[in-house]
Amino acid sequence: MGRRLTRKQMKKDQFVSLVDLSFHWLGQNWRQAAIGLGTVVAIALVWWGVTAVLGGRKDAAAQAMAKALDLYTAPVGSAAPAGATVKFATDTERLAEAEKAFQAVKSRYWLTPQASMADLFLARIAADRGDQAKAIKLLGEITSHRKNDPVVRLAMLDLIRLRIAKGEGVQLVPELEGMASGKDPRLPRDAALFQLARVWEREGKTDEASKFYRKLVTDFPDSPYRNEAQQRLASGN
Repeated sequence: MGRRLTRKQMKKDQFVSLVDLSFHWLGQNWRQAAIGLGTVVAIALVWWGVTAVLGGRKDAAAQAMAKALDLYTAPVGSAAPAGATVKFATDTERLAEAEKAFQAVKSRYWLTPQASMADLFLARIAADRGDQAKAIKLLGEITSHRKNDPVVRLAMLDLIRLRIAKGEGVQLVPELEGMASGKDPRLPRDAALFQLARVWEREGKTDEASKFYRKLVTDFPDSPYRNEAQQRLASGN
């Protein structure tokens, strides 16, 4: 009886077969390849094989991330339902297991969206443990990439929250102003305006905070932050 192939082995064999097919085609059609058309076809075949393998890798990364998230959000102690398949006696155990799972996603599936998301949750685990300095450092590394990306956006919001709580919100003002103007894509403009208002509110500068709340209400009528901004204005911050 032949040995049973795993999904990973099947993907690998599929990739090798496609590469072999590409070079076999080139061998039989070298004249056509010499004028360029064959090269284009060969590259397309190789690219097809590579994307097939990468597609399987992304599926595996998504599954690993789902497992890590299950660990991170698992119930603890008496809060765990009787039928819970994943549960922990303490938060310390929960965070330790989740950290290992996120580290595995990061190391095994680099250059995938799941690896970036794992970085975000490793920062959140640091914050959950009370290590604000480590959390801020990790979030700063993520947000150093100035791009319109969901993970960067979430990391920026976490970073702002932690730095405001630490009394460092004013240091973020120049960056937030760039985001509010649209020059920096890491946050949508309405979100940046709201965070600017929060920074000045925390500093006790209600007039400055009101200015940004009003701009948010006026310029972004469909913003999810609009209702809260209106409430802040009505209450005098």
